[in-house]
Amino acid sequence: MSLQTCGSAYRHRYTRTVSYYRCFARGSVTLARLVSLVCLRWRVEDDFQDAKEICHLGKGQATCWNSWHRWSVIALVAYAFLATAAALERTAQTTRDDSCEADLVPLSSHELLRLLRALILPPPGRDVDHLLWGSTWRR
Repeated sequence: MSLQTCGSAYRHRYTRTVSYYRCFARGSVTLARLVSLVCLRWRVEDDFQDAKEICHLGKGQATCWNSWHRWSVIALVAYAFLATAAALERTAQTTRDDSCEADLVPLSSHELLRLLRALILPPPGRDVDHLLWGSTWRR
């Protein structure tokens, strides 16, 4: 199938609103290629949602451009670390042929963060002296 401009319509089954993808290509593109690009977009959207949820990308309360950039970069670097470590573990898991690990669901970024918090990262200080020092510092 040779397409230059393709618009495919989709109607939501509950709200009945019409949504569609409009794609443009300079040359001939197959329908399978267009569908694969749409699937790639959903993966990017899922990663963005995970970055907002796991690393609090959307919770930076910045009052100036520089601090907003710093918060965004730190959150994205943290998510990139988690996503890369999870992907490396998934590829290592597929190369191993342990029978007990063959039935496990692949490691996700959420699970990796939970393991890091439980095993490596120090818990936040909750003792009385720490709380009083924080209160004094804020005032």
